[in-house]
Amino acid sequence: MEKILIVEDEQELALNIKDILEFIGYDVVGILDNGPEVIEFLKHHHVDLIFMDIQIKGAIDGVELCRKIKAIKNIPVVYLTAFSDKSILDKIATTEYEGYILKPFSLQELQSAAYLGLKIQPEKINTGNKKNVFIVRDKGNTIPLQFDEILFFKADGLYTKIQTKTKSYIARNILKDMIQDLPEDTFVRVHKSYTINYKEVTSFNAKEIHIGDYTIPLRRGSLKEIKNLIQFETN
Repeated sequence: MEKILIVEDEQELALNIKDILEFIGYDVVGILDNGPEVIEFLKHHHVDLIFMDIQIKGAIDGVELCRKIKAIKNIPVVYLTAFSDKSILDKIATTEYEGYILKPFSLQELQSAAYLGLKIQPEKINTGNKKNVFIVRDKGNTIPLQFDEILFFKADGLYTKIQTKTKSYIARNILKDMIQDLPEDTFVRVHKSYTINYKEVTSFNAKEIHIGDYTIPLRRGSLKEIKNLIQFETN
């Protein structure tokens, strides 16, 4: 049974979350409301997932606590927040996380967040002597994508869309983190919201790039770089 820790300073809400999670089959191993207690708890207990309120007691908030946890343990974190304004989203986006849900939420939303937090975590792996692949998880299935199958990555708030030649996937991570280990001989960032496989470019001009039927905006100053890359590929 997967073990979940709840970090929430509203006791009644925390107990409600606990009841729901236990009802749908998870083991809630604790309810805590501040950073130091959470760090100490994790030293002595196994946890598979943390539901993390952003506004908690003490000197550090849930976002900073998530950052500290990720530095010492690879535990999935799903944020709980009553706020969806840009400043909160920007702060969340500075950390590694596996999801977030807005309060108030339904049983179905909490159930989905727990499932996705535990099961759908995009990751990049190196297969040794084999070609590098990009791993996504979709509906419980692990799918290795060859880099030459990927057309582009598109930022979508706290998520990233991965468009391949045959299908699109949604990953629970920001674009900056998704692309940091991509091979530079295949991918280039052409816009704040797009990283493309430049080997798949079919045409371009000063304002946009075309990859098949997809039109992608080109940031100012990137035209020369694209020309050089395309020219290199055709030589």
